[in-house]
Amino acid sequence: MNTPANTERRLEQALLRGKWTLFERLPAERPLAEELGVSRATLRTALHTLVGRGILETRRGSGTFVRALPCRADSTGLADSLRAFRIVMPPLLSAMAGTLPPSVMLALERHLPSAGMALHAGDMRLFAQNHLRFFSTLLQATGNARLAQAGAATLPDAHALARLLQESSHVRLEEFFKHLARTLHGLRHADAQATTAAATAYASCLLQCMGEEA
Repeated sequence: MNTPANTERRLEQALLRGKWTLFERLPAERPLAEELGVSRATLRTALHTLVGRGILETRRGSGTFVRALPCRADSTGLADSLRAFRIVMPPLLSAMAGTLPPSVMLALERHLPSAGMALHAGDMRLFAQNHLRFFSTLLQATGNARLAQAGAATLPDAHALARLLQESSHVRLEEFFKHLARTLHGLRHADAQATTAAATAYASCLLQCMGEEA
């Protein structure tokens, strides 16, 4: 059946097959709906769900873009993403310390308190969305498409990350916020060493949610 849920799954599968790359713009609604054989209303609902999961991003006047790749449904896929995140992200962010324009720093500073409030409220879905926005904003500011795509490929989608945090008995909320705040502090003050240490500690916290040692 051409339901929104089925359309969402078909779009996920297309992303995993590499039909669209990270940060690429999707076709406009009309041709994409025709390609999938669904109504525009059905497609719009599926796209809205994927935007909510942090996989897609809509930009007014520009269209819909790929922000992150869906995780495989099994826990191995999520663990692989988080291990890659711990390897790739810290040195990438370290190289960006002190180089970010004010507009990017302002965007990051908006995401941080939102993440903190979500953690305080126990809203893991909202925290996962802010996690994705924080690191996606950084990656798009690299100015290097290849590096940005390498980093973005390590970001689990918000739905998978929220499910992990909700189900984990190893979540230490104050640790997440502390390391994320220290990452931002290192970026702001051009402290590459502090940025690396904080980003590594943050990634290790994510892996500990899966019961893995740092």
